[in-house]
Amino acid sequence: MQSLVLERKDEINLRDFPVEEKLGPRDVRVALRTVGVCGSDVHYYTHGAIGPFVVKEPMILGHEAAGEVVEVGPAVTELKVG
Repeated sequence: MQSLVLERKDEINLRDFPVEEKLGPRDVRVALRTVGVCGSDVHYYTHGAIGPFVVKEPMILGHEAAGEVVEVGPAVTELKVG
């Protein structure tokens, strides 16, 4: 999976991260189709921090995402693939 990584203030890179986690019985795997850039992402990029949280190591940006369910665990009853 490609991720936008804040390496440090004013420096971002697009990197590949393998997804190797096993799906648990109540887990759902979502293939991300789009991720929004929000104010906190911009703030981390331009300032390297928000309040007391200072970025000290690479951090994946983007937490407002949408996608498609591609796999469900056996105990999942309210969602399905697709």
